[in-house]
Amino acid sequence: MHRPATSALEVVRKTWSSIVGAGGLDSRILSKLRVVEACHHKGTVLCELTVEDYHLNRLQGLHGGTICTLVDIGGSLAVAAKANNTYTGVSTDISVSFLNGGKIGDKLQIHSTCNKKGKTLAYTTVEVKAGDKLLATGSHTKYVGGTPKVET
Repeated sequence: MHRPATSALEVVRKTWSSIVGAGGLDSRILSKLRVVEACHHKGTVLCELTVEDYHLNRLQGLHGGTICTLVDIGGSLAVAAKANNTYTGVSTDISVSFLNGGKIGDKLQIHSTCNKKGKTLAYTTVEVKAGDKLLATGSHTKYVGGTPKVET
């Protein structure tokens, strides 16, 4: 079996570092996101984030925008794991179902999977949990066609 020269975990952490280093929304609200696991073969990534006050809405619940951003980033990192490449493409579609609320102090687990990566599109699913409680599920489609080969 062929083994990639760079591990999926290294590629995903490098990808995340690049995203945070670019500034913008992701780095402002997810700067404390931790990449815990990644698997190239399965195209999976596990991240963790503890909910802080700036992740909340005016009712002191986990903001839907924070969850949407987690689905966006989770899907992107799963593409990086599956492709073993730091280039993750651009979003073409994102959908989120909110199932339960989160609160300050919750330790979130973000489970992301790249279900398929073809020549032009990659399809991902993401689950956001707080312990055993499923807070949200999402799907994220990325355009990856004509992508430059980014060194890992």
